[in-house]
Amino acid sequence: MDENLELSWGTVPTVIIDLARVLAKRASENARRVERLKWPDGPGDVQDELRIAIGAAHKTTKASNDVRALLSAYAHKFHNPRPVISDLARAQETSSQGFIRRYSEGTVDAVASLLSPTPEIEPILLAFPSVSIADLVELGGTVGTEAKRLLDSGEWDAKARRIRDTKARSREDL
Repeated sequence: MDENLELSWGTVPTVIIDLARVLAKRASENARRVERLKWPDGPGDVQDELRIAIGAAHKTTKASNDVRALLSAYAHKFHNPRPVISDLARAQETSSQGFIRRYSEGTVDAVASLLSPTPEIEPILLAFPSVSIADLVELGGTVGTEAKRLLDSGEWDAKARRIRDTKARSREDL
């Protein structure tokens, strides 16, 4: 983590707000998918509906967890002045110890990268599985510029494989 980041007092950087909005939108879109699902009026085979609903609910939870981790890590490790942990924990209906478990060191590294003048895309995508490289391009700023450079240079294919492999290994560890 870059301890020398210059962050303005009492403000949240645009990149954090924009990524939180992308994640919240992703969660909302998936929740609406469940809401719009057409269920049969009578008895019948509902396997497809159940599969779609469960998949969308999973993606909703994943995106919600990502936005919570992003904002928790930012608030706890980067915001100036640092909010009171017990207040942040209470907002999440958890203890102070539980709050700290709402994000990982990888999340902290990703937030540091988001705030860096030279962001690294890989840690961001690993920390926030609901986000795609296209989402990062759309964020603009230094993050968007670096994501676009990766896509345009052809470096992205190798990084994407490495990210997929890392995510697959972490799922196997569960």
